[in-house]
Amino acid sequence: MRLKSDSNIPIRIATGTRIRLVSFDNRASAPLDCNPSENYWRLIGSTGIVVAQQEDYGAHVSKDRVLVKFDPDVKSMGLHCHNQVPNSLWVQTSDLEAKSEI
Repeated sequence: MRLKSDSNIPIRIATGTRIRLVSFDNRASAPLDCNPSENYWRLIGSTGIVVAQQEDYGAHVSKDRVLVKFDPDVKSMGLHCHNQVPNSLWVQTSDLEAKSEI
């Protein structure tokens, strides 16, 4: 189920939900000047699980994002990954497709 909101109401994805990344920053491909270590678009199609909500971490996390722990090893792909939860990135909920809750 693609998660999309046609209004200003934030999309809510529960912690524990399995997801698939369908875009990154609402784009299907990286900008031409993207640093290879920040080319998170390479993760499109990857699966993972929502492990935390923005409100769990406070104001330093952008709104409408959830912390996703990815199944593929993000660091082994040469991508920056420096969150407290290993192998995780803050992702906009609009970039995700929900698979199921565990």
